[in-house]
Amino acid sequence: MIAKSVEVSGWDEPSEPLLLPLSNVGCDEFERALLPIVRDLNMTCVNPDMGNWLPVYGRAEKLWGAQTGLPLVYGLSQIVVSLVRIKGEKLDILIASDAWAQGVTHHEQLLLLMIHHMRRGHTQAGCDFLLDLLDGEMDTKLMNEALAFARRHSCGTPLLHTHDGVVGNRLRAVD
Repeated sequence: MIAKSVEVSGWDEPSEPLLLPLSNVGCDEFERALLPIVRDLNMTCVNPDMGNWLPVYGRAEKLWGAQTGLPLVYGLSQIVVSLVRIKGEKLDILIASDAWAQGVTHHEQLLLLMIHHMRRGHTQAGCDFLLDLLDGEMDTKLMNEALAFARRHSCGTPLLHTHDGVVGNRLRAVD
């Protein structure tokens, strides 16, 4: 990641990137835990010689177990690979080991908010954040990957399963 410059009196002085505190993004604990995974996946996409995905899968398995953690990393990897394909070097995602890890870049914020809204079934709001991330150009493949991730890791109300196999509430007619 290249630090952004600020012009002062006709010369450029390097500075830290403008970051928003992670606590101000408005995501739940699960979504905040995705950020280091996204950063690691992005690093391995941009610089394959710097690392591999195996430690990322291992950390996710420790956090959420194999049944949730492994598909989670796979789903996020599909999203990150598509973002790198679309935005290339313009994708502003920090390296996980950066000293600024408690803050998020604008692109990281948009990605987390997209996931946040899609997990709750607010597809239009998630789509708006994705459009902002992609500078107004929709990518159907990325949208489908984001929706698949949101469905797999939804935080919506679970359906009620009763002992007789009925899913959801029943309508009862009373005479």
